[in-house]
Amino acid sequence: MSQSWNPVLITEPTDEAIRAARGAYETMLVAILDAMLERYERDRRYHFIDTKLNLITGEDFAPGDDPARDFKSKRVVFGWIQGRGLESLAGHARWLADCAILDDDGKRDRIGRLREMMADVLACMEARRLRNHGRVTFMMTTDGQPLGISDQGTLESIKLDPDTRGYGDMFYAKGLYAAAHYLGLEEKMGEAEAYFRAVIEAVETGAFATDQQPFDPRNKVRPVPGRRAQGPHMIGLFGISLVAGATGSAEWLDRGCRFIERILAHHVVHKPAGALVPYDFVEAIGEDCMPWVDGDGAILCDPGHALECVGAMARFLHVARELGTPRVPDSLVAECRRIVPRLLVHVFRLAYNNSAGGICKTYDLASRKPQNDDMPWWSLPETIRSAALLLHLFPDLDNAAAVRQVLADSSNAFLTRYVNPAVHLMTYQTRNSRGEPIDVIPGTPDADPGYHTGLAIIDFLRCYGPSTPRAPEAHA
Repeated sequence: MSQSWNPVLITEPTDEAIRAARGAYETMLVAILDAMLERYERDRRYHFIDTKLNLITGEDFAPGDDPARDFKSKRVVFGWIQGRGLESLAGHARWLADCAILDDDGKRDRIGRLREMMADVLACMEARRLRNHGRVTFMMTTDGQPLGISDQGTLESIKLDPDTRGYGDMFYAKGLYAAAHYLGLEEKMGEAEAYFRAVIEAVETGAFATDQQPFDPRNKVRPVPGRRAQGPHMIGLFGISLVAGATGSAEWLDRGCRFIERILAHHVVHKPAGALVPYDFVEAIGEDCMPWVDGDGAILCDPGHALECVGAMARFLHVARELGTPRVPDSLVAECRRIVPRLLVHVFRLAYNNSAGGICKTYDLASRKPQNDDMPWWSLPETIRSAALLLHLFPDLDNAAAVRQVLADSSNAFLTRYVNPAVHLMTYQTRNSRGEPIDVIPGTPDADPGYHTGLAIIDFLRCYGPSTPRAPEAHA
């Protein structure tokens, strides 16, 4: 389905020029939301969020001839997508009240449909979680049997390790909490908070292990003994902000501070060391808390993760400020103010492909060049969110112009090179270093359910309102 699309370029890094792009983003958000609603409503017997379509051609993923290799069709459900999707649906439902391009009838209609869809998906996923003793994993059958990918590339049934938690748990616990909170399901909110607490405790005790399965040989996602990535702390921090904003609980505010302190201490480079320079961001550390060095001598930065992590830290500080809590030390806020905006600009400049308009997947800090020069879509909206939150949080930054330029460059690349007008204004998942859309799966074959392309942009829109900017909602 082709959409009318008029992307707005930010031709100069000023607040006025940035604010002028709001209409294009609202058009994109509504188009993607409508597509998700329509896909759900055309097959209500499925009971899951359906973003199973090719983002280059727009064609649905049809069942493959070989079920053992069919990970794209409706035979396989991605727990990541359902969890992210529930959080997205709740966030979009809250945002619709502010949407300037819809009338009141259009807003009410979509909110009603969103509530029905959320309640159905939540109930369906909760039944699958019950089957798995309170757990959700990366991928599963429609009846909830956990799945993995064998070394031969075939689907296989797996058993979940009862002593660990993974990203499937984290994304779903966040999504369950957001949807239950929006729907007013207090008992389910309590269950979700307890579930999320168990995930965060696993992160803090070292009992967290990635459950992501590999679809791209250049994106090495299987866990490596002794290698500790920053991802669980970053994504956990977004969830902490969600729960802290809804509860105001000292427990979650204290945990958020600890997560930020750990990221700044162990993943941000502060002093030159060998090839490393200040504001480099190390994706993983070893058990000795030193930068993880791969067998080929590479020290990897995932620039998208680094830039997304800026948004996670800034969002938590926003939530704490809105709550009026004294539990975030002034010294931590000052440290974030000094380091994080420079981190954003530094990593973006390292990783941004100016000619093709995108951010490379991995950058080797040892050789100072990209290792995987493919450019996934999600890092751009996350960078837009991060820059907007920083500018709203610290309006008098001494490098504010550079942060606004990062926002402008990211927005221009995203709107003009990733959004596909022929496919519901959804975005190409991956482009190569020449800027060509390629059929490479960065995470799941399912399209983003308005998580990166939705929730990140909603935060941006709240910071750059039509007149007076305001903070993002703590519970969005």
